Amino acid sequence: MTDQHTIITISRQYGSNGQEIGRTLAEYLDIGYYNKKIMSVIANMMNISPEFFDDKNVNDLGLYNIESRGLFGFGKMAELSINTDVFEKASELIREISKREDAVIVGRCADYILKDNPNLISVFVYSDFEDRVRWSIEAYNAPEKKAKKILIDHDEKRAKFYQFYTNRDWGNASNYNIMINTSRVSVREAVELLALLYDEKKGHKSLKGGFVDQYIQHAELATPNPQDEGI
Repeated sequence: MTDQHTIITISRQYGSNGQEIGRTLAEYLDIGYYNKKIMSVIANMMNISPEFFDDKNVNDLGLYNIESRGLFGFGKMAELSINTDVFEKASELIREISKREDAVIVGRCADYILKDNPNLISVFVYSDFEDRVRWSIEAYNAPEKKAKKILIDHDEKRAKFYQFYTNRDWGNASNYNIMINTSRVSVREAVELLALLYDEKKGHKSLKGGFVDQYIQHAELATPNPQDEGI
């Protein structure tokens, strides 16, 4: 008997609808949902502004940038030291969640942090590049060239962040239990599939669909906020 609950981690390409799958799944199963909430808790712990964790403050290495953030009180502390402290705190919170409740956790290298949890369901969500480009054009009201750059930049930062802290390749199928292509699978189909896997882990059928829209404030908007997307 383990004290670790069933956790579904969602890693995803930018614009692949992974966050929407995670939010909808958590509602469908009536379990916890964690995305930017984790970083808000850490901001309070470190007594800094949540704006520090905005994607706009992520450098080319996928790390949070402190060079222009003297207002947060870090002074001359090393960027790597700060980022390592943030990652360790996030890891601690994620492990605490896994011991407290069933939950969906989006991003934050949660699949790696909980890799030894026998009740883990790790998911990578991706979609055809052309579909993501169309999403980016509409979401950002951007020309095709800029829309492509937005996708590539976000994906590169996520990949570098993941590789830096896990020494594993982001998006490599061997790192996940299941890969979902949302160009071929709808949000509803993905949710129903993952709910079946959840039931297998639990060993019984769970009550589903009783708490729709309880996490609606986390939904991706038509004009996405990079802070809501997270790393």
